[in-house]
Amino acid sequence: MGFPVKLFSIKGNVVVMNNLYRQVAVASVCTALGCVLGTSEEAKAATFTLTPTIQFGATASMYQMGVYEDVRLIPGDEHVSYGPGSVTTRLAEFNISNFFLAPNTIIRSAIFQDKISSFQGGRPGTLGIFGYLGNGTAEASDLLGDEVLLTSVDISSSSPGDTLNFDVTQFVNQRVSNRDTFAGFAISLLNVGGVTLGGTDALGRSSLVIETADVAEPVPEPTTIFGSAIALGVGGWLKRKKSSQQHKTTPQG
Repeated sequence: MGFPVKLFSIKGNVVVMNNLYRQVAVASVCTALGCVLGTSEEAKAATFTLTPTIQFGATASMYQMGVYEDVRLIPGDEHVSYGPGSVTTRLAEFNISNFFLAPNTIIRSAIFQDKISSFQGGRPGTLGIFGYLGNGTAEASDLLGDEVLLTSVDISSSSPGDTLNFDVTQFVNQRVSNRDTFAGFAISLLNVGGVTLGGTDALGRSSLVIETADVAEPVPEPTTIFGSAIALGVGGWLKRKKSSQQHKTTPQG
């Protein structure tokens, strides 16, 4: 008479152990899946090199605290100079309408590039780059308008052939945010001297190098998924164990 009882006990232990193995397996699979899902996808980057829609020079007389007058436009001019009573500036405008971006795409960096060809009239110390709202047309108002100094580079120890890099990321992002079609840039010397710029492409034009990134959607952390899987697995095992224990203690009819 004791044999059937002993057999039932062994069978019950086998059921409990099978349930335990099943829950451990499920938890392991959930943990592995959590690690896969939790691996954050790197932002996908793309780099674009733009050439100007228009590039030109402008020479102006200067009076009373740097205010310009008598502006003369010079198509394709590459000379930049600063002297007593006059200034020559190199201007370029880029069409940025293709960068009216999707919500999950950002402009990570925007670098204006030009190249030194030669120096004239003494070695100048600093080149500044100014930003303005362009329209794809060379106008005197581009030099007389509301240009904003974005940044500057020290060229006192530079040599012909050196590439100049101006970080204009914030300005380009602002123009894109405002959905402005053109971003305009003016390169001027901030002290006395002269320099000729040769651009970075075969035609001697400046370049605007823009790097974009597609930001990945946030996913749950691996530790969060792991904790949830373990909680579910252990909870299910305890529930089954309690049910089994209650079944064994129920009086047999």
